[in-house]
Amino acid sequence: MAKKLLFTLVVVLGLLGGAEATLRALLPDLEQVVSPLVYQRNSGQAFTAAHTPGTRRYVAGRGRTVTNKKAGIRVLVFGASAAYGEMFSPLTAFPGQAEALLRKANPDQPIEILNLAHGGMGSRQVGEMVFRALENDNPDLIVVYTGNNEYHELRALKARSEHYDPAAELMRRRLSKSYVYRTLRETLMPSEDTLAPPDDGTWLPIGRLDVTVDSDDRALGVALYRDHLRNLVLAAQARGVPLLLTTVATNTRDHLDNATPGEPEQAERDALRALDGLSGQVDSNRFAQEVSAREGSIKTEGGWHRLGNLFLRTGMTAAAADAFERKELAALRPMTSNRAMRRVVKELGDATGTPVCDMSAQLAASAEQGISGQGQFIDHCHPNAAGHRVLGQALAACITEMGIGDLKGGANLSVDSTPFRVDTYTGHRAIPGFKTNPMKPDTTTAEGAALAGHQAFVIERYRDAITHYESALSQGGDAAGLHHSMGVAAMYADDLVRARRELSLAAAAGNLEAATALLPLSP
Repeated sequence: MAKKLLFTLVVVLGLLGGAEATLRALLPDLEQVVSPLVYQRNSGQAFTAAHTPGTRRYVAGRGRTVTNKKAGIRVLVFGASAAYGEMFSPLTAFPGQAEALLRKANPDQPIEILNLAHGGMGSRQVGEMVFRALENDNPDLIVVYTGNNEYHELRALKARSEHYDPAAELMRRRLSKSYVYRTLRETLMPSEDTLAPPDDGTWLPIGRLDVTVDSDDRALGVALYRDHLRNLVLAAQARGVPLLLTTVATNTRDHLDNATPGEPEQAERDALRALDGLSGQVDSNRFAQEVSAREGSIKTEGGWHRLGNLFLRTGMTAAAADAFERKELAALRPMTSNRAMRRVVKELGDATGTPVCDMSAQLAASAEQGISGQGQFIDHCHPNAAGHRVLGQALAACITEMGIGDLKGGANLSVDSTPFRVDTYTGHRAIPGFKTNPMKPDTTTAEGAALAGHQAFVIERYRDAITHYESALSQGGDAAGLHHSMGVAAMYADDLVRARRELSLAAAAGNLEAATALLPLSP
């Protein structure tokens, strides 16, 4: 009897193995089993016709008018608000910083780095934008900087959908690696979808959702992130377009979700109280031993954040960095990328032969004690001007290393500080409570009128910016700098005819940056 059962099992396994091999040869890859999340779905074209004949404006991102025909190297950067450069001008945002660096290092090569990031997007929505660009465009490189918003959809679904079941979805995705299972599932239960949202009702903004995540939600978020990025890689490879994946930097040291830091159990409170009394009082070896005996009790985001600061007090920076990263992994309302997602990016790069730019590590390396914090960010994930500068340098270096267009690197972005050049202005929009908020300028002076132009540019009132620049010029302001500023503003105001004229005047006056900005406008 036992032999018959064994023989039957071997036959069944053999048949299943043969079926699996056959289906793998006949069916497409796993790209088609990614769950079809529809919340915040994007649709439409990648770009639309702009005002000037032969020009276009991309539907996402900063809205800079460019020529349909490339004059040289065109790079498209996709992501969410951190890549967009929330609160800052497109010239301060890291894609703009990278563009300026590469132009300075390659003054005779037309270079465009177009910022197509869009606030609130997760990797799935970014993927949809990238797919449209691949179908309708021919860029020289696509850069993907996404990972801060991966739990928005899942939290929204958890709040609204009766069918949302992360444990079931994780199991389905694991089983879906088998082509036999996928074929049977699609045949017997084609409508099965644990992630489909309800069709009716109103979706609240993510900031108003009090629903939190658990371990299954976290695992599903990472799994979806991996699949979305993998699909981007496969799509770019199929089109023959180079793609650069990046890790996403976060404010690991100084951000804590004070609204939901987690309710610690008594054991966690006791452990942190004991460690607080030891921190700074004993040497690092002794403190590490005490932490090892107690860290199993630390579960909450707030607890890990506090432990990170205790490590800093003891001079243990590597351990502090680890604790701050574990803080992000414990977040109940995740609003940033984290160590697990950065690991996904690197592993996917290795598995698919896709270049990876470790921008998170570069930013951390520039920070105090090698831990990114408020010196590089305005909040949990949006870089400040200094942070964008470091990220721009990192991106420019990675693009150079890829050999795109044989571009050279190594340029220093330092430029003469002038009040008349918008590309030297690093001020941000007004942010409630910030000491660095813009002051109202005195527009009766040339410098004040130019500053008013820069401030209007930052809030995307480009035609108002041009009017202020014209006023500054009439008051005797620097002509080269002001023509440059008017030319840049005209590109964003969908007036490429004027952009060419103003940049030409600035270049004729000896403005080298205006000359390099003019090159891509004359294909």
